[in-house]
Amino acid sequence: MHINETLVKDFYNSFKNKDLVYDRFCQDNIEWITMDGMPNGGTYIGLKSVFDEYFPNMLSNFQEFHTNPSEFLCIDDQVIVFGSYSGQTKKGTSFIVPFCHVYRIKDSKISQFKQFTDTEIIHEAMKS
Repeated sequence: MHINETLVKDFYNSFKNKDLVYDRFCQDNIEWITMDGMPNGGTYIGLKSVFDEYFPNMLSNFQEFHTNPSEFLCIDDQVIVFGSYSGQTKKGTSFIVPFCHVYRIKDSKISQFKQFTDTEIIHEAMKS
């Protein structure tokens, strides 16, 4: 297994377990780019902006929100992850939507994240 793949897998596990040690995995000035159509989507710069602003605000839209990575592809300084989001909105509507995440690794830490997903599925679930 490639060292960058291990880093990203460990990051997903840490996030899932709510370990809150993001600085161990991410550069201080990480660039976090989510789809504009995602709740609270956009570009966030820095650990505080990503983990103290984006995630709490985005997750507040859901009763449950899970990230389920299933396939990892390493190319040079990038790790591409395929998987699905699953969850339940505040109104109780369940959803599953595929995603692709692209991580850029610099100095053994995540320096950039880009999200690709069908935000329309999430929006439709939030309306129901």
